[in-house]
Amino acid sequence: MITLPTLLQNTWALLYLLFQICTLWPWAIIKSFLPKNKKDINGEVMFITGAGSGIGRGMSIKFAELGATVICTDINESSAKETARLAKAKGGNAYSYKLDVTDRHKVYELADEIREEIGDVTMLVNNAGIVTGKHFMKCPDELMIKTMEVNTISHFWTLKAFLGPMIKKNHGHVITISSSAGHAGSPALVDYSASKFGAVGLHESITAELLVVADKVKTTNICPYFIKTGMFDGVASTSPYTLPLMEPEDAVNQIVASVLNDELTVFVPGRLRFLIATKNLVPDMLKKPILDYLCLDKQMSNFIGRNQKSE
Repeated sequence: MITLPTLLQNTWALLYLLFQICTLWPWAIIKSFLPKNKKDINGEVMFITGAGSGIGRGMSIKFAELGATVICTDINESSAKETARLAKAKGGNAYSYKLDVTDRHKVYELADEIREEIGDVTMLVNNAGIVTGKHFMKCPDELMIKTMEVNTISHFWTLKAFLGPMIKKNHGHVITISSSAGHAGSPALVDYSASKFGAVGLHESITAELLVVADKVKTTNICPYFIKTGMFDGVASTSPYTLPLMEPEDAVNQIVASVLNDELTVFVPGRLRFLIATKNLVPDMLKKPILDYLCLDKQMSNFIGRNQKSE
């Protein structure tokens, strides 16, 4: 039975929450238009998966230029080495390692090696990803399993490997490169979208835990639209005016700026936030007309990709 004091206490807590929503929400909108105070990442040790190509390579070079010691990992050893070389050519400090992120034992072994030779990782970028680009019934089981392992399950291993010291010191930053496909499903991206929904859920849950146990450990969830990298070769935007394919450099610049500003959830481009919000609000009877208007069933028709190599 609920007592009167308990009822009053719960009512007060709810009213206070509503007050915070009504005051902080408008402030958050206003704040998004104000100049940002970008944090200094000099001396931070950043571990990036899928650093051998695409936005992984771009982020590695950019973060190294900004003073972070960047650890470039990729399943393709020569690609990781090339990224580290390019970062060093820009005056940055970078290392490279071959890593299959789906092998948790290799992840843990590399984490121990890095801790001994370089120091504790303070910034983790879970970026490695693959896409099959096939309709569900035509997608081989092995590729669907691999998609989940690379795009979602590998995050468990890297977080387990590096999050402990961050929590202990109450200092660090976890960056998840998820996708807009982690908020809205699409034909021929069933396994990819499922994996990215998983990555989004994992990231949001870790963020909630960190707010309790280590509130100075920052998190940033990046949700991009299609980017013109080898990973999405052949993809065509069916709404080029509303959602054009992004240039890699533009995407990298937005991602880096978001990390430096400690932003929590970032849609790239920003207009995606409103489209996703609209998608979640419209009645079910309108979803088919929207899908037809956007021609989502055609965007993967000429998909080539990169033969499931890590991004």
